[in-house]
Amino acid sequence: MVYFNSAGNESGRITFDEQQILTDSRLVLGFNKSPQYADYSESPYAYNFGSAGLASTAGKIQLFQGAELIDEICWGKLECANPNSKFATKPEENTSLVRCSDQCEVTFIADDYYPNIIESIKTLEPPEDVSCDGLIISEIHSYYTNSSNEQFIELYNHSETEIDLSNCQLVYKNKEYPFEGVLPSGGYYIYQNPNLTLTKDPTTYNYYALKYASGDIFYEVILPHGQKKGTSYAIFYPDNTNEQWLRTYAITPGSDNRYQEFQTCEEGKIINPETGNCIKEEVDAETTCPDGKYLNPLTGRCKNIPTIKTTTCKDGYFLNPSTGRCKKYNSSDEVKECQEGYERNPETNRCRKIRADISDAYPVAEVRAAEYENPKIFIATGVIVGLIVIGLVYIVYQYRKEIKQFILKICRRNVS
Repeated sequence: MVYFNSAGNESGRITFDEQQILTDSRLVLGFNKSPQYADYSESPYAYNFGSAGLASTAGKIQLFQGAELIDEICWGKLECANPNSKFATKPEENTSLVRCSDQCEVTFIADDYYPNIIESIKTLEPPEDVSCDGLIISEIHSYYTNSSNEQFIELYNHSETEIDLSNCQLVYKNKEYPFEGVLPSGGYYIYQNPNLTLTKDPTTYNYYALKYASGDIFYEVILPHGQKKGTSYAIFYPDNTNEQWLRTYAITPGSDNRYQEFQTCEEGKIINPETGNCIKEEVDAETTCPDGKYLNPLTGRCKNIPTIKTTTCKDGYFLNPSTGRCKKYNSSDEVKECQEGYERNPETNRCRKIRADISDAYPVAEVRAAEYENPKIFIATGVIVGLIVIGLVYIVYQYRKEIKQFILKICRRNVS
């Protein structure tokens, strides 16, 4: 039950335990600072809604069962399904709002009603067989592959006795989801609910919890974000003592958890452990290829051995080495012999002129090495030639004018 003050703000709340029952037809609650409630200040029959209790000018009370609003009443300026006028402030005009019978036009009417305190709440002791101890969450699959219908939460009973699941509930995103049935010792329970959609890849942590139907949480799981498609989070015991939640590609609803670090690749591909992605499988260097194939070192795969085509020419044809094609013999080449001075070319089967051997016509003179043994001869010859050239150049330079006039004179004579 929740009380809202005249400003519309929540000012008080009373929560009843699910193990509490109503032993009478009604329950009376009073302001804990009232004189008649002096002996009940710490009991469930007294409330503490602010320093002065319920406001007379405006207020609202709502009654919930779990998260569902089942009844409400308001007065003054606040709005609700059952609105009423504000209360009078004069003592002689004080009245109570009382729920009317079905014949009334309104739900509540003002009446002089001042009930006595009725002790009508009794707390039940939970029976011994309502324990959920030993029930844990063992696997959660949220990041589905094709449809959200693949999502599930797996429970496991690691106690030595069976567990009545009707006494246990799942808590997810502040909502409660009841279980049903009996889970034997060592058994698995797969929970799937059309009204429950798990966040497949949360951006922050994801919180799951198990609680008693009475309200106390007895098991909690907090999973990290950054999940991957086609994986689930499952519980493992690496050292046989402490539990550890790991992401696995082996999704095993209703059976023992199995850790698989990487996805399963299709045939012909393997996992790259650095990226976790599937890549083409490299063929071992020692792979033996079948007949007619060889191992390509670049791809690691067997490849067909290329065949070399050999051409055999039929009768009357020969293989042209320049084109690699068969060419027909000339009829004259087949019957005629080459005339004198010609020979048959084996490549073309045609007659060609015989090249003369000129090796004897121009014999190479024997050079006597003794003539060139003394390097002084070369030096002296070079000096003489050089002096002659220099002298000629000097004479031409000195007599250049006379030479020029002589040449011009000859040219005029020839013209005349």
